[in-house]
Amino acid sequence: MCAFKQIVMLTAASLGLGALVPAALASDAQGCAETLAAPIQWADAVERLVRCNPEVLLSNAAITGARAERQIAGQLPNPQASFGAGSINPQRGIKGSNQDYQVDWLMRIDQLIERGGKRSLRIARAESGLLASRWQAAEARRTGLLALSHAWSELWTTQQREALLESALRDFQRIEQVSRIRLDAGDIAQADYSRVVIDLQRIENDRAQVQSDRIRAQQLLGFVLGLSTPPTDLALSGPWPALQAGFPDADPLRLRPEIAAAQAQLDQANTARELARRLATRDVSVGFQADRYPAPAGDGNTFGVYFSVPLFTWHRFEGELARADSEVTAAQINIQRLSQQASAQQTVLLQDRDIALNRWRRLRENALPLGDRLSASIRLAYEQRAIRLLDMLDSLRVYRLLQADTLEARLQFEKSDALARALLRVSPQANDPVFRFVVIP
Repeated sequence: MCAFKQIVMLTAASLGLGALVPAALASDAQGCAETLAAPIQWADAVERLVRCNPEVLLSNAAITGARAERQIAGQLPNPQASFGAGSINPQRGIKGSNQDYQVDWLMRIDQLIERGGKRSLRIARAESGLLASRWQAAEARRTGLLALSHAWSELWTTQQREALLESALRDFQRIEQVSRIRLDAGDIAQADYSRVVIDLQRIENDRAQVQSDRIRAQQLLGFVLGLSTPPTDLALSGPWPALQAGFPDADPLRLRPEIAAAQAQLDQANTARELARRLATRDVSVGFQADRYPAPAGDGNTFGVYFSVPLFTWHRFEGELARADSEVTAAQINIQRLSQQASAQQTVLLQDRDIALNRWRRLRENALPLGDRLSASIRLAYEQRAIRLLDMLDSLRVYRLLQADTLEARLQFEKSDALARALLRVSPQANDPVFRFVVIP
């Protein structure tokens, strides 16, 4: 399914150095250098995913940055202090004949006073951004759990396929021994014996390919779990455990993390547009100045108060307002797009899950048990010289294909089931492994 490819591509995209280096530094601080004990338990894998996955670590960093933006938004403008000296005569020096300083100096403090509620709007915009970053972090965890379930299913299926090929290899090695005895006795032709050897070599080649696939699946699972160097003996404690759990009911789509994040971004854009409108409200700057202009030419110590406002001579922030309007429009379109996509996904993915489940059940409950009994009787009949070699080889090939189809059907069901569960993982409850690691206000 193309959705799975998108998840894998999304996971692999974080291999860029710009994203991986800070994530690696953060993961080392959280003790991610340690490896998981084999065989890996699903609960331990989920815990490490949330703690060490690069995408999750980047989402945590985004939350920290959003908190800093919230702090910055609430800060008042700092006053500006100035000090200067003038009227310095290099011939006379800084002191006159009466030993009094003959220089002019001034000290000034200016304070900007914001008007129009700009500070409150900045705070509201930053709080919406913080909420959006938290929902995006929840989405990163949900996506990470989906990638983990896919990688888990891939590795477990590869291990099962390797075990089936090991069993088939032992069977064909025994068939080859029996065929060699029958060849020496003149019961079969050399061509028939050669076909047995060819099938045996084909199984050996298939086993080598599956071993290579297992290593790639281990690397993918290791990357999802934040393992810097995944071991080649990475093993799982069992299949994906979600199959033993009940399938959740659909919650309102508005609670999906990506839609909730988009809604928070829309609120942020609306606040930013209002803030752009308030830019036309003039801020004022108040200054206090102390001067010293010594006698006899000056008046001694003096004080002054100043008041300044901007003059909207060349523009009235039309560009800022137009940009804010475009951001609001983009946020509205994004919510509509995500909602339509979620509605379409909910129907399609649930149908795909049901189709994959029915196919796997038919193979597992009907075809595979029949194939097991047939293959056992075929091997026994050949050893007792009751059937021809070619009939036995054709039957075993069909049986091997049936086993592979059953495993592939289970893999496809697990992937479609994981996609459907990720779609329905929308409820921000405390016991949900996606949301319990990020506080959703």
